Amino acid sequence: MIVALGNGVSLRVNTGFGSSNCLFIEGERPVLVETGGGKALADIEPESVALIVNTHRHIDHVKGNGRFPRATVCAHAREKGVMDDVALSVASSGWDRFMDGCYEDYLADLPVQPQGLHDCRPVHETLSDGDVIDCGHTRMEVLHTPGHTSGHCSLFLPEEEILFSGDICLTAVGPCYADPDADIDDFLTSLDRLIAIKPKTLVTSHSRKVYNGSSVSVLSEFKSRIFQREERVLAALQDHPMTIHALAKMKIIYAHHPSIFVLFWEKCMLEKHLMRLKRAGYAMVSDEGLWSAV
Repeated sequence: MIVALGNGVSLRVNTGFGSSNCLFIEGERPVLVETGGGKALADIEPESVALIVNTHRHIDHVKGNGRFPRATVCAHAREKGVMDDVALSVASSGWDRFMDGCYEDYLADLPVQPQGLHDCRPVHETLSDGDVIDCGHTRMEVLHTPGHTSGHCSLFLPEEEILFSGDICLTAVGPCYADPDADIDDFLTSLDRLIAIKPKTLVTSHSRKVYNGSSVSVLSEFKSRIFQREERVLAALQDHPMTIHALAKMKIIYAHHPSIFVLFWEKCMLEKHLMRLKRAGYAMVSDEGLWSAV
């Protein structure tokens, strides 16, 4: 599905789980933000795209990069060196800390087709916070918004007042900070930054909604879910000491674990909440890995 946002800017809505929405800016220098849109990109001539901007390294956002052979690919400097790291591209680095076996044993459960995981994905130019991308008839500002990953970026078109917030995704499953370099405090700071912009139009990499005039409320609600999760973690620990594995069975982060990867991501995010609670003096951990409320 293609949603016109005005002035040659369109949102290419993804074709399902394992894909991403893409932002396409037409004109004398066509720019494509994300390439994981699948059939939603079918009408774009591959040779015509001059620039690809990847908000971060995850496979559902970059899996179509090779389809546009003439495009210069850009990503934040912190993403460039790990774009070809398969474990990081499927958010499964550190699997052996929480799970049995290897994540590669479970790739059949991955919602993204595994045949693209080992593709070479070069990054030709790096992006930094405050960079301005010339799109021909309009421009796009780079906002470094870490938290989901350390190099995650959002894009803002000031003339059109359009914000593409990437995997600050506003979906029902809530904020994701499962990667090793993801950080809850960074995520909160990034959300505050986007709230302060008050964009007229807000779109993301996964929500199929176009938010017009409601950016502050929807971003604020999304932010509140992080604190709600933390409250649920602390409430669980007040009953009795628990391991991360036992906490994960309570489904504090995700209401369902449809695949083993979702269970792994739950454990990764629970650990970040536990460490944050420990730093604040609200939780402690024993030598045996049992967490309890202070």
